[in-house]
Amino acid sequence: MTVEYKRLNHVTVNVPPDQHEKVRAFYGGVMGFKEIARAAGLDQHYNLIWFEVLGMQIHVDFSPPFTKTLESRHFALEVRNIAAVRREYESKGAEIREAVILPDRDRFYVLDPFGNYIEILELHSDQKKG
Repeated sequence: MTVEYKRLNHVTVNVPPDQHEKVRAFYGGVMGFKEIARAAGLDQHYNLIWFEVLGMQIHVDFSPPFTKTLESRHFALEVRNIAAVRREYESKGAEIREAVILPDRDRFYVLDPFGNYIEILELHSDQKKG
């Protein structure tokens, strides 16, 4: 099977807690990115601000600890047929981790050989762009 990647969906960066105004001043003010609403259900698990630029998103994560490297720093790839993609990765021995369930998308993480997280997602049909 050939995995059909659609686009880079988002990048998540991790910053120290309680720096919301600095983040807004930099990403919104200096960079000119548009702040957007987060996906429903994330507030229970993460402290985030989301921005949009160039048709993709930047997720700024304030969730402690600042130094954690797990899923808090990752890039996300949007795919078609996420169930088949997951089976393909698993058949090749990739390490899969579950992600928090969100109402507008199916998703999971795949880890590279060094423990870096890559989020794989498929938006539900009413959320898909282009």
